[in-house]
Amino acid sequence: MRSRLRSRVRALYYGHTQSAVRFQGLLLALDFLIIGFFIVGQFINDLPWFWVVDAAIAAFLAVDLFARFFALGSLRRWFKYPTTWVDLIVLGTLLFPAYLANWGFLRILRLWGVVQSERFWNVLARGRFDDTHIENLTKAIITLVTFIFLAAGLTQALFLGQHPKLNNFIDAIYFVVTSLTTTGYGDITIDTALGRLFSVGLMITGISLFFSIAQKLVAPPQKIVSCAACGLDRHDPDAMYCKACGGPITGPLRATARKARGVRPKS
Repeated sequence: MRSRLRSRVRALYYGHTQSAVRFQGLLLALDFLIIGFFIVGQFINDLPWFWVVDAAIAAFLAVDLFARFFALGSLRRWFKYPTTWVDLIVLGTLLFPAYLANWGFLRILRLWGVVQSERFWNVLARGRFDDTHIENLTKAIITLVTFIFLAAGLTQALFLGQHPKLNNFIDAIYFVVTSLTTTGYGDITIDTALGRLFSVGLMITGISLFFSIAQKLVAPPQKIVSCAACGLDRHDPDAMYCKACGGPITGPLRATARKARGVRPKS
């Protein structure tokens, strides 16, 4: 009975049938509603019903985490996926707001976790973009957006009030974006040693993230075929031999082939 229930839950969370995709689509819609609430939560956290919604989200995340653990069947497999760690961090900020009040900005990690999950790509066009150039570019853009919100939250937690124009989350986002783009208007500066090191880190990270997106924009499409010798699975469309080790390219590892072999959850 328990094994049949586990198989059913696994099929719903990681399967590719029509009913599984509908279920995952519902979860994905809830995910984006939660992410939207996290974003606007910076501006409405003084409303009386805010903590009720916070508690409801915490309950949903706890049930979702347990269901994924039950479907996978072991703690080792459960902890293997980055989205598990992301959701545990987010759940911690929801369950212990009194102790983690200054770290609520970590909740935006949920956005990164959703886009990294198999659920997102399985629902989006029924997996058509899974393991493609579009997936790589989307993940790079979401990584940049997530980093901006994380850096803005960290700026607010560490440096709020250290400059006359740094008074809220919007000011923090403005400071982060001008630093990431190396625009440097100079109207908001943090003159302490820690502040200057933080600004340097933002500029270096911003250049790296923007370069990553630009590289993926101009990169030619690649085929996903596994090299039998070294396992590299990204090659030029017309490649016959592995560009890493020179061995013949064999054993297609496309998303459709992976799905045909059975369920292989990513998150």
